[in-house]
Amino acid sequence: MKLFSLLITTILFLAIGVAPASAAGDSKGSSTIKKCKDAQGRWHFGDRAADECERSKVIEMSTQGTKRGEIAAPPTAAELKAQDTRAQQAEQEQQKALEQQRRDDVLLSSYGVEQDIIYVRDRKLAQVENAIKTSEGTLAPLRAVLKRMEDQLADETKRGDKAAIAQTTKSVQQTKAQIARHEETIAAKRVEQATIRKQYDQELARYRELKGKAPAKP
Repeated sequence: MKLFSLLITTILFLAIGVAPASAAGDSKGSSTIKKCKDAQGRWHFGDRAADECERSKVIEMSTQGTKRGEIAAPPTAAELKAQDTRAQQAEQEQQKALEQQRRDDVLLSSYGVEQDIIYVRDRKLAQVENAIKTSEGTLAPLRAVLKRMEDQLADETKRGDKAAIAQTTKSVQQTKAQIARHEETIAAKRVEQATIRKQYDQELARYRELKGKAPAKP
């Protein structure tokens, strides 16, 4: 009887133990195994494979060995930097496009016809040209004065008049400084003229492009 009771107990125990195993077997198809290769080229399997290969691609497989999915490797530092660079470039391009749109709106609202642009350009060029002529008109007498001073200084040097030499030398230096300032002003005005021409030529070309018109005959 004792042997019989022990046998019954064993059978019941096995029956209870088999049930979870059977259930596990039923869900085996839904289990996922991770597979990856680490930086040293070693393969890893199991739930912790992703931890072993944190910088590598991870393949998800079923217990039957079929591929279920794939977890891409995280981007490298170089890839992250490239992504950031592309994002910055895209943002810069967007800002550039917005700025161009704003300038186009101002251009179209400021001029009714392209002759208006030409008129404004020529008027500004003429104003700068007048300033240049004023400086050039001042330069001519200054240079004549400088020539007389240099001749005077040469005579005083021959005579050895030290007091006169010192005074004339000072005047010569002052006159040369005035001439240099006017020459610098003229050079700057020439650059300003070139800048005005370039600016309004670009605006004129853009205006024609926006209006879809060919250049008008002069």
